[in-house]
Amino acid sequence: MTTKLRQSLLGFFGAASLVAVLAGCWTAADAGVAIGVWGRMIAAWLVGLVIAIAMGWSGSRGEQRLAGIAPLIVTVIALLLLAACFADPGLQGVHRWIVVGAIRINAAAIVLPLMIVVLGQRVWGPIAMIAVLLLLVAQPDASQASGFAVAAIILLLAGKRTPGALASVAVVAVLGMIAWYRPDPLASVAEVEGIIGLAWQRAPVMAALAVVALALATAAPILSGFRSNRATALALAAYLAGTAIAPAIGAFPVPLVGMSMSPIIGFWLGIGALGAQRQASRP
Repeated sequence: MTTKLRQSLLGFFGAASLVAVLAGCWTAADAGVAIGVWGRMIAAWLVGLVIAIAMGWSGSRGEQRLAGIAPLIVTVIALLLLAACFADPGLQGVHRWIVVGAIRINAAAIVLPLMIVVLGQRVWGPIAMIAVLLLLVAQPDASQASGFAVAAIILLLAGKRTPGALASVAVVAVLGMIAWYRPDPLASVAEVEGIIGLAWQRAPVMAALAVVALALATAAPILSGFRSNRATALALAAYLAGTAIAPAIGAFPVPLVGMSMSPIIGFWLGIGALGAQRQASRP
């Protein structure tokens, strides 16, 4: 049963995300974007799928895989990667990427979904959440900050509502809002932030398909048949949905559909970790 439940999560998300990715690739190809750009999207989806399957297999070996020091290690690595973004000069004062050759890696888009799943009810969770948001505000990245803030609030309210927890909720909410007031001069790139509009210009049905597929992919944690760890699933879904909605408000990459590999890998990491966690938490 646990294997079937994990497979339903991977299958639901996999199908929806693949449609979203392919819709974006078709749009980019039709707009004349080089195959080396949109081809990497398909490669990233395949890599993410393999990683998610491997994470589920590992999780089936026992709850200890997701307990102990592992969540702390993941959190420390995530914070270090977010901080490493400031080592690069950035673009117009914006520091969201780790540059590897010609590739820009959005660290937050990769590490935050996984971090949301492993944080759970860790006693040090609120400190980690606030540290993440401080880095996101400094970058600045309102899309990632707002998505993570909503997820963090859900996780905090799911635990004991002590004065400290409620204070953490207030701090997280304020930091999430501050991120939207930080200067962000970056212009929209058609095949990244403006991919839905680009699809609409070429084939409205493709734009509609991309939006529906993206919506289903973001809802996968709560629509795929799982019932345990409800708060974690809801938090992950809230983050995914938040980053998917943000491009309608500002110049932020459209996850899965836009030509950016980082959200694809990040979404798969979150889904893989959630499937592994749920499998490990069942008898």
